[in-house]
Amino acid sequence: MYLFEPARTQFDLNFSLFGIHVRVHPMFWVVTAILGSNQGEAKYVLLWVVVAFVSILIHELGHVLMGRIFGSDGHIVLYGFGGLAIGSSNLERRWQRNLVYLAGPFAQFVLLGIVLGVLFMNLANGTQMSIPVQILLFQLIWVNSVWPILNLLPIWPLDGGRISRETLEWLMPETGTAISLIVSMTLSGFFAIISLAAASGALIIPFFGGSMYMGLFFALFAIENFQEWQMVRYRSRHPWDEGSDSW
Repeated sequence: MYLFEPARTQFDLNFSLFGIHVRVHPMFWVVTAILGSNQGEAKYVLLWVVVAFVSILIHELGHVLMGRIFGSDGHIVLYGFGGLAIGSSNLERRWQRNLVYLAGPFAQFVLLGIVLGVLFMNLANGTQMSIPVQILLFQLIWVNSVWPILNLLPIWPLDGGRISRETLEWLMPETGTAISLIVSMTLSGFFAIISLAAASGALIIPFFGGSMYMGLFFALFAIENFQEWQMVRYRSRHPWDEGSDSW
């Protein structure tokens, strides 16, 4: 979700998985716990943090492992409410980069399929599940269905936004970047408005609860996209400006 790797801290958690270096910034735990504060009891908030950690880690592993298939290498950083698969999309071919972007959400959908399989097997066998297990399954299903779907929206810098930009730049080399940003900030603004409206109770949308946090995230995306669109627009109108080369 982020564009730049955060600075290292003495509180980082570092480990390797399948030969891939993983770094977890302390803000990941803080922000994830805050976002899961509506889970009720402290044990369910902790469960939420674990579910988010595992799900996002699998998402980023999908990016890195797909990149390795095409010869790139990468490492993972979890920070705030998201992660980075740094270096995984450093590839020359556009279609390869797009497959790397798709691999993250796809990895979550695979996890979702496993969780649903376990759930259906238990239901078929008439197994009685405890409340914590039910909550765990619900969190896993929600995180690995809603999040990857949102992540595939053509909103920069989400994976869908990266795919959208790559595709539009291929179809329209001169205007593709600007158009992708216009689409991105329009959708971001739309989701920010309906998320905030749903969170405040002013708008009721079936299957869409909305939240203040989600609204703020999309609002930030809209602002960032607008600022980048202005930069792209300035660059197209002033190609002789040396300052634009550093962008």
